[in-house]
Amino acid sequence: MDLHMLRKIQEKHPEVHIMNDVVDPSSDHIGKYKELVSKSQNLENVSFNWNQMSSQEYEQQMKEKNDNKKWDFIHMIQVLYYIQNLEETLTFFLKHLEQNGRMLLILISGNSGWASIDKKYGTCLPLHNDTCAVISSHFIKDIIQKMGIKCQHYDLPSVIDITTCFKDGSEEGSLLLDFVTQTLNFSKSAPPSLKAEIMKYLRGPECSTVKDEKIMFNNNSGAVVIEP
Repeated sequence: MDLHMLRKIQEKHPEVHIMNDVVDPSSDHIGKYKELVSKSQNLENVSFNWNQMSSQEYEQQMKEKNDNKKWDFIHMIQVLYYIQNLEETLTFFLKHLEQNGRMLLILISGNSGWASIDKKYGTCLPLHNDTCAVISSHFIKDIIQKMGIKCQHYDLPSVIDITTCFKDGSEEGSLLLDFVTQTLNFSKSAPPSLKAEIMKYLRGPECSTVKDEKIMFNNNSGAVVIEP
């Protein structure tokens, strides 16, 4: 995703040197990005600054160093679930956005199956904890607009085939069910009545559509583009 966006920026501004500040707490993610960069061509006008830390740690580091650097483009893709003070963090990074810059935020959509599960069963499943919360792109859009900042929201349709979740003994289905419910060993650990209720809800119209005997989970995301 990052490399694809870099290519688009290169196409539009071939004469500009690009500084890509990468922030990610996962050594695995950073390692894979570095590997991809090493195998890619035509990146001579791109410099990379690797930061293995969370966005909150990076924010704190910049504050401690009184770093006033600014960016023309900031993206936070599937990141804001892990931020404790959303408005404070958004305000901080917007302060470091160049005039006429853009910020891109991507999260699950408010009309996705994820949001539906959280709304109905959030108190029964570990979807919320001390480090992560289920928030949607529509929720973020409302926060930004309340801050008096202009933004645009774009739907990003997506589905996941969860048919195997309903096949007894399917290892793939069991892992998919863990993923959708964000619960380790959901099939074995969930109380039978709760499991039956959630399985029924998962294949219902609130979460999925049935097409050609396949159950397709609504995995829609939403993109919020901020143009201060």
